[in-house]
Amino acid sequence: MARTGLAHPDIYLERLSRPLQEKLKVLKFFPPHSSQILDVGCADGTVTRAIASVFTKSKVTGIDLNAGFINRGKSKSRGISNLKFEVVYLRELLARPERYSVILFCSVLHEFHTYGQGISSVLKALADAHELLLPGGRIIIRDMILEDYTLGSNLHVAGMLHKIRRRPYLSRLHDFEKVFGPIKDTNSLNHFLLKYMYTENWKHECPENYIPVTSSQYEAIFSLLGMRVQHKHSYLIDYLYRKWMDDFKLTPDEMSDLKSTAIFVAQKV
Repeated sequence: MARTGLAHPDIYLERLSRPLQEKLKVLKFFPPHSSQILDVGCADGTVTRAIASVFTKSKVTGIDLNAGFINRGKSKSRGISNLKFEVVYLRELLARPERYSVILFCSVLHEFHTYGQGISSVLKALADAHELLLPGGRIIIRDMILEDYTLGSNLHVAGMLHKIRRRPYLSRLHDFEKVFGPIKDTNSLNHFLLKYMYTENWKHECPENYIPVTSSQYEAIFSLLGMRVQHKHSYLIDYLYRKWMDDFKLTPDEMSDLKSTAIFVAQKV
């Protein structure tokens, strides 16, 4: 997606690249003999370059709508023969002959929702990706996806909010609630915790919906496309577990239902 309105794009890109090893957990779901790999919304290509370095016999393509990011990706990737970057819409690839073994959406589908037309943009992106797959090809999603059981659940929420409101992040909480409404359940509190620390680009980050599509909604989309879900796993990465505990003195019991990341793998039948 074309991330616009960033006050500090370098800080934004550094944040995206920092958890590289965590993001590369998706590689274990790539078929070993993938011929063509597409990384959608690749930004400056940090993940894309890592993919190309592992799958040296595959043709790896990174696409994004931000020309500045793509130019950075190209400049950092000179000499990597199996890698290319392009400014192009995913849908435009349908007119081309290339089809892919793997199409990766890494921390980007929530932006399709925010800057597109809601869940219909997510559905269109996944439908286009499905059409671009080779038989047996895989769509792999790594994003901030919460389970449905946290919707409406308020266990521990009041106590955690009390701790958050006593910290120096109170103005961020007020900004968040102006956009998304009062925090009343685990889902909305989890949402705030996923973004409160991104102060440099706060005007961009605050209104972005990080968790617009639930786990069951993704499963429904893949079912609609006739794809088979091979893997689904939601978890809280260690860095955020420690940070939330340190920043707000949250307890393990309070954080038991909080998540940061999910990986979905669906195969074209």
